[in-house]
Amino acid sequence: MVPSTRDRRERREPGMPSPRVAADEALAFLSAHADGHRAAQLQRFFRDPVSYYGVDYGAFKEWKSGFLDRLAARWGLDEAVQLCRILLDDEHMEARGLGYQVVGAFVGEAGPELLVQVREWLEGYCGNWGLVDNLAPSVVTPLLRQHPGLAGAVKEWTSSPNRWVRRGAVVAFVGLAGEDPFRAAPYEVATALQGDGEDLTRKAVGWLLREAGKDDPARLEAYLLEQGPRMPRTTLRYAIEKFPEEERARIMAATRRG
Repeated sequence: MVPSTRDRRERREPGMPSPRVAADEALAFLSAHADGHRAAQLQRFFRDPVSYYGVDYGAFKEWKSGFLDRLAARWGLDEAVQLCRILLDDEHMEARGLGYQVVGAFVGEAGPELLVQVREWLEGYCGNWGLVDNLAPSVVTPLLRQHPGLAGAVKEWTSSPNRWVRRGAVVAFVGLAGEDPFRAAPYEVATALQGDGEDLTRKAVGWLLREAGKDDPARLEAYLLEQGPRMPRTTLRYAIEKFPEEERARIMAATRRG
């Protein structure tokens, strides 16, 4: 649990690292543990070129845990955002992902205004699904949980010309699909994106609907039977993955376009 702002101020020690110093430490670790072979292997998960240091996941996770603990004891949200902005200047996945996770560690302090910054990051620094799927759950999901009134603004992202903003609108609600007051959001987002031509968006919508169905399978089934004929088949297949095989076959047949 991240300490409160007051607790952090009382516990701060002389020589607290600046965001620049902390960023240099992080980038030095990533550079020292880079592995070109592993970085090349990670490319297979992406259609477009991505940049990785290729750091071993276990080693990175262990280092990151200590790094975040030290920052949480001394910093606030402002410093976390500053650090994130510095790390975003590095094009590697690990650096940018770390920046988002640092902000996520302090999102408990954030007001609704952070959402504006997050959209800028989605538009300018998330050039692939991996970074979207890091930023949205780390920052947007908990921000929505704290400020449910932001749900409408996130749903509006579905009309963005930027495919990563649209995917962010979907992934942000995945962790909220079974919670009040967000139970209707997956269906509203799915309907808004029904005509989306981007395969990664279609898959994400199916993922979101599948999560919503875990909470209320009957509601998901009713939605799919109504909207399925107009829904991309990719979305539909993802959405019904948790249904029994016979139910999946029945829904696919019932929603087949004439």
